This record gives sequence, structure tokens and C-alpha cells, in this order.
Amino acid sequence: MFRGRLRRLHYLAACCVLSLVVGCIIAGGFWIMRPPPGSGQVMRAGTTLLILAIPMLPSFWIGFSIQAARIRDIGWNPAILIAASLAIQAAAYLVPLLMPEGTTVEIIAKVAKAANIAYGLGLLFLPSNFHVPDSPSFDEQPTPTRPERVEASPARRLPSRSGATFGRRGL
Repeated sequence: MFRGRLRRLHYLAACCVLSLVVGCIIAGGFWIMRPPPGSGQVMRAGTTLLILAIPMLPSFWIGFSIQAARIRDIGWNPAILIAASLAIQAAAYLVPLLMPEGTTVEIIAKVAKAANIAYGLGLLFLPSNFHVPDSPSFDEQPTPTRPERVEASPARRLPSRSGATFGRRGL
């Protein structure tokens, strides 16, 4: 049963299908929006941005959902791991903007690449944790307490006014 978890092979297949579908949508968008041959027109930046942005925004959401399902299957908290991955990506992007040259930029770029490789290989190759509870939260679930045997008292019948009025039981 799925229950918000992906095993290794399912994760690989979902990532491949997502990449293939998004690539086909983008290629189809460029093919449909191309200027007619011999018209001398070129595709403007706004059109290119529109073609790239429309399929990429949902694909980011789907990609994060696939990653969260795989992280949950491994047995980790997806909110922490995805937030850390996004923070590393943001740092790797912003540091070169703030400090254009230097060894710090190179070191941070190498650390970000290594973290991305480790993250991707971890999602792909770490085994599933079969002892993860079935609930989507990571809190400990209270175990229900049941008495050993429950005795039900017989229901009291209401007295009817003139005997049986409906069916065999006299409801």
C-alpha cells in the first residue's frame, strides 16, 4: 500500500517519468510557439519565460512531493531535510552574488555539489525503513487500551400503547 511512501525503484521511476513529461511539455511549447519559417521574427524573452515557467512550477511541487514521500519511506522527517537542501541551494546561489571572486565561492560551490550528490544518492540507494508507523506524523502514536471483555447490558424495551403496531417486534 502507498501511504505516502516510495521505495527505491518507485522513486527512480517517478523521477524519470517526471523528467520525461516535463521535458516533452517544454519541447512541445517551444515547437508550438516557434515563429513561422521565413518571417524574420524571433521568440521574445517573455514567451520563452512563459514556456519554461508554466510547466516548471507544477513540476517543482511534484518533485518535492516525490522527495518527501521517499524521505518519509526512509524514516526521516521531510520538512527538515528538504528545508536544509533548499538552504544549501540558496547559499550556493547567493554567495557568488555577494562575493564575486575568491576561494570562499569555490569552496561553497564544491560543498553544495557534494551535498546535492549525497542527497540524491541517499534518496536513491538508502533502504526503506519498514518500521515506520502508518500515520503521516512522526509523533509517537498512543496505543489504544481496551478492556479484555466488554459485557453489554440488555436494552430496555419501551412499553407500547396498544401492543404490537409494526412488524413482528412491535416497534
